[in-house]
Amino acid sequence: MNFGEIIRTEILSRPVKDEHCKRAFLAGMLRGSGTLYEKDGELGLDFKVRDEETLNLLSAYFSQLYGYDIREVSVSEDRLNKKDRFVVSMCGGGVSDILKDLGILKEDKNGYSVNFGLDGDATERDCCFRAFIRGLFVATGGCTVPNTGEENGTGYHLELVFFHSASASITAERLAAAGIRAKITRRRESYLLYIKSAEVIKDFIAFLPAPVSVLKFTDIMINRELTNNSNRQKNCDLGNVSRQVEAVAKYAEAIDKIERLKGLGTLKKELAETAAARKAYPEDTLSELAERLNITKSCLNHRLRKIAQISEEI
Repeated sequence: MNFGEIIRTEILSRPVKDEHCKRAFLAGMLRGSGTLYEKDGELGLDFKVRDEETLNLLSAYFSQLYGYDIREVSVSEDRLNKKDRFVVSMCGGGVSDILKDLGILKEDKNGYSVNFGLDGDATERDCCFRAFIRGLFVATGGCTVPNTGEENGTGYHLELVFFHSASASITAERLAAAGIRAKITRRRESYLLYIKSAEVIKDFIAFLPAPVSVLKFTDIMINRELTNNSNRQKNCDLGNVSRQVEAVAKYAEAIDKIERLKGLGTLKKELAETAAARKAYPEDTLSELAERLNITKSCLNHRLRKIAQISEEI
């Protein structure tokens, strides 16, 4: 189940209010999906968005913060998800100043360099770091949860995608400081910051914050646990039944062998009575058979094991 869309929808439905958090949100979006290039001596930036709602929100933020109007937008196909994505191209017109303000570029005596860390003003405050993670999730995040009743399906998984290991590592450190432990792995040319624990994923969603998604995720966890407990009980019951069936068959074969080769009369009186009762009432459970013989279930088990032993010695 693609739970990432539920989280993303809630993030987009709760627009950022403060300007400093809007900057952080944009920084997360561009860090996750942006590609820098140079054209005719000017710095340019391309980044992808998943839908028109996200595009409109980003356009509003760029306009409010920097007076920059997005004009060049094209459409590309996401072959993996078989959906169209919007590709925004920004070049010249103060793009370098915007990226520097967002902490993505650094300026020194040699010019500009890409800042792969998160040490800029854009993510310094706690609220801004949360906004940064929201923007990053909207750009590249994903979350899957098991379907209820699915025994061997996909487990819990949340991920954020980065183009550079340094960005992934520093984000993981900042999340760890907030009590959210994540791991990093490489997938082709990308670096994935991922979480497999359902509890930690829930903490991550709460950190964003996305309270409605937290409630929905918690409901899935509870239903999944109830289903697993029910399945474990069923498996346990089936296992007990299987063992009982195997035991009945084993003792029936032992009694038949003794009767065929030596006769039940060669057994001691109590064993002969037990063997005869087992043959006469094959459908009885051990408890029912023990009650017929007016003995305990433990005593019945002892007698049957003795009969099986005698059968093996013939």
